[in-house]
Amino acid sequence: MAVLEMDAARLPASAKAVFDRIAAKRRALGEGFGGPYLALFNHPALAERIEALGFFLKFEGVLPRTAYQFIVLSVARATGAAFEWSDHVRHALAAGLPQSIVDAIADGPCASLPEPYELLREILANTLAWRPVPDALQARAAAEWGKEGLVEIVVISGFYQMFAAINQGFDIQPPAEAEPPTRA
Repeated sequence: MAVLEMDAARLPASAKAVFDRIAAKRRALGEGFGGPYLALFNHPALAERIEALGFFLKFEGVLPRTAYQFIVLSVARATGAAFEWSDHVRHALAAGLPQSIVDAIADGPCASLPEPYELLREILANTLAWRPVPDALQARAAAEWGKEGLVEIVVISGFYQMFAAINQGFDIQPPAEAEPPTRA
């Protein structure tokens, strides 16, 4: 990007200090940090708030990591967010999401998935189309993960739709060796 600084080392000192603190927190959990956040750190206060929500959803939420990663990959596939796809496949597999489920997401809509992934897919079909999640699906999700889990499903879907827009708007690309998902 010609207008935005996309090199963390070249950020203004105040932004660099916030970036370094957040990156260290992520590294302590074995996670990298960069990608769309490099663009966001051109507005450090906003980046810090977005990261706080992302950190909570990823590391402190009530949903199991496999459900979280299923949602992230599904949104990445549906929106064509190549950076998010490439960044999260490894994390999804490490969290225990089966390769067959990752492949099913990459291949697009299929006949059915094992539970609870079928339930998540049905909910995401609504959130990704900007439709209300039907009461019956909400009830099933609340029975599986509680009301907090249901809320997290919808928020994670929206959070990664936001990141798809950030990635598209600022042309954030995955590493050259990554294979992007096909847009649904």
